[in-house]
Amino acid sequence: MTRIDLDDTTNCPTGFRCESCGDIGAITVATALTAVGVLCVSLCERCSSSTVTPPVAVGTAVRLVMQHCAHLGIDADQMAAAMDEGGAR
Repeated sequence: MTRIDLDDTTNCPTGFRCESCGDIGAITVATALTAVGVLCVSLCERCSSSTVTPPVAVGTAVRLVMQHCAHLGIDADQMAAAMDEGGAR
């Protein structure tokens, strides 16, 4: 099986504002590890350099993890397996 890069944001859309602080400056897409999986978030420069994961409710985290799975072209089981294997993080 090919190793899955869970931090690949090639197909992840960039939002118009920082999902952590709401800034509308230069926004990039980053990944964050949560208790339910890896998700992608749009962040400003300040927030993307922080080691703090943006606060999200569990239901929102699940939705964002599933969206990131779709961006990677995998399903939740494949993400879980990749996380168990280290997933190139």
